[in-house]
Amino acid sequence: SGNAKKSKPHAIDKDPDGKELLALNHLDEAKKYAALLARHSPKSVSSWALQYDVSVRRGKMLMGLQSLFKMKSIDSNSHQLFSRVVDFSRRLESRSSKCHDTSEEIISVEFPKLMGGKTLSEFVKSAIEKVNSDAATDLPMRTAVAKAAVASGEGSATDSISLILDSKLNCRCVNVDSCREALEFIAAVGGDSGKGQFQALVATKFPFLK
Repeated sequence: SGNAKKSKPHAIDKDPDGKELLALNHLDEAKKYAALLARHSPKSVSSWALQYDVSVRRGKMLMGLQSLFKMKSIDSNSHQLFSRVVDFSRRLESRSSKCHDTSEEIISVEFPKLMGGKTLSEFVKSAIEKVNSDAATDLPMRTAVAKAAVASGEGSATDSISLILDSKLNCRCVNVDSCREALEFIAAVGGDSGKGQFQALVATKFPFLK
């Protein structure tokens, strides 16, 4: 009848298995999504963290540095910023070739500001000392510092795990995601013993969790 509603045509997925998507250049696609997030959610640390991750994987170190400064302007105490400053420093140390002269000059002048003029070793040691002296340090930062300690050789696996376990999880930002990341790190470097200790803390923190 004339009153009958016209049905809307359904979109047809021409690539249901994602084969065409997988055939695309992954970094080019990631670049598009990172740019979208940075444009539409510029006040989110996570947006710039993704922009950093994509940029350095594309070899765009100057863009990566710019992302770090964007993150710092939003939250200078972010664990995402800390872990990527460490990553940037390690990339600078290990790279086989340098950027264009102008980019190299900017990086050499500006990047040390993010580390407070410290070497990577000093920067990580300072972060370890801060965690040990500040019981309020949140779980994501504890995990980030623990990872940096192991990666840079500034802490043994046991000492690094202690940065997390010593909190007894009586700190901020203890949730499913932060616990999962901490557990993955502890299991990777501390084996079953460290994993068991952390799981016991989680059970104590969340007694109704099944």
